[in-house]
Amino acid sequence: MNGTLSFNATNCVHNVGGLCSANKIMVNGMSALTSSSTQCNTFAEKGFLNALTHITNMNIAGEIRQLVSNDGIHMYPEVGCNAVRCIYNKDQRCEADRVIITGPHARESDGTYCETFTP
Repeated sequence: MNGTLSFNATNCVHNVGGLCSANKIMVNGMSALTSSSTQCNTFAEKGFLNALTHITNMNIAGEIRQLVSNDGIHMYPEVGCNAVRCIYNKDQRCEADRVIITGPHARESDGTYCETFTP
């Protein structure tokens, strides 16, 4: 991904003020025909144990750049993707300029999906 990631999965351990603090995320949807058949496999419900478990996937450099900058978003993850029917999937990487992951009421990855998915 070369652009930004919009992220409204408010229950995700990686959600920091509406930004994704993960270093890498993976969008699943091997047989997806629509965006609702995709999911963010990196989603983990907020909580102390999940925070500890996922600490190795934190985008610490991006978080620091975000804290000291007032000129845009600097904290966005690398987006892997196995939704082979999506036009933005290039060799298991998302090449969209803007990725939208949604799941405002999600409690697990099945409650999230990639709105950017385009067959």
